[in-house]
Amino acid sequence: MTHDDLARDLTRLEPSLITLRRDLHRHPELGFREERTAATLAEALGRLGLTVRTGVGGTGLVADLEGDAPGPTILLRADMDGLPVDEAAGARDYASRNAGVMHACGHDAHMASLVGAATLLCERRHHLAGRVRFAFQPAEETVGGALAMIEAGVLDGVDRALAAHVFSPLPFGVVGTTPGPFFGGVDIFSIEVVGRAGHGAMPESSVDPVLATAQIVVALQSIVARETKPGERLVVSVTNVEAGRAVNVVVDRAHLRGTLRWQKESERQRAKSRIVDIAKGVAMALRAEANVTFQGFAPVTVNDPANVDAVGQAVRATQRAELLDTGPLTVSEDFAFFLEKVPGCLLVVGSGGPGAPPHHHHAFDLDERAIGLTAEVLARATLAGLAK
Repeated sequence: MTHDDLARDLTRLEPSLITLRRDLHRHPELGFREERTAATLAEALGRLGLTVRTGVGGTGLVADLEGDAPGPTILLRADMDGLPVDEAAGARDYASRNAGVMHACGHDAHMASLVGAATLLCERRHHLAGRVRFAFQPAEETVGGALAMIEAGVLDGVDRALAAHVFSPLPFGVVGTTPGPFFGGVDIFSIEVVGRAGHGAMPESSVDPVLATAQIVVALQSIVARETKPGERLVVSVTNVEAGRAVNVVVDRAHLRGTLRWQKESERQRAKSRIVDIAKGVAMALRAEANVTFQGFAPVTVNDPANVDAVGQAVRATQRAELLDTGPLTVSEDFAFFLEKVPGCLLVVGSGGPGAPPHHHHAFDLDERAIGLTAEVLARATLAGLAK
């Protein structure tokens, strides 16, 4: 069996990868709760003859493939968690069976692709000089899983790290990446607005936190719209607002949550400061109080140029995909924590195109050909990196 046989073997393998992806899609689980997901993956890896370590960084999995000769270690990583999203009813026969949870970002495809890459590489272990570490990471969406796995030692002895993400804005056949800063950093913020409860018919006797919250949401948009240089990659998104349940009660507090996306540390710090100033200032003007907390973050994902070149060579070797230099993007990934420790590359694999539902949408789906292409690119890049 030779490296040139890889495309042929992938054609044989792809239907089982799609079946695995659909099974994972039917049974999504939230971050650090991926129990069934982990068991399914452990079984699939075990069938390849790999020894699987479970419970790594919570619910994560790690399996090492030893080549025939000594050499460096390349880590391949996939994320495991779903999102708290209700999937569109009747969208497809493999729709989520877990109410309120959905693989709305493609992590099901990432897992299936990594199992595919593991299969291809296990069949070629005699061509490897070094080790491949397959890492399935929990809780990417809450940016906690990467650090948990790093603390558990997943990067011990690792020389390079690669990961791929399906990408709805690009059509199948296009693989995107860029050297240097790629995905943006992210901060998760929470604002508690405190007022004074009262009767909805007598607002003068209360301090309405809902009114203050509404004004804060609008005012926060000025950070990007009126205070940021055009072209600067900065995004402030309020995505969750909660307050009360009765129609005739002025509640005593309301909550809003959102994310800040950035590419420059200076812009990050400026925006964080302005979020605090605006929330507190607007609340005070409306007789309320605002308490702002930042609850989690991931840094900018920085790709190593040499590893970007290696991925580009792997893409060209597939003879069915083209490489696109996307430049920096505003989406975020906690794989960034891995790349702070070791050189590597994150890439995106086209799985949609114009008109496709975006990531985190309740009707999100993907061109399942991207699963096999992702497996092929990861396998080819690894084979080249560990060639005897």
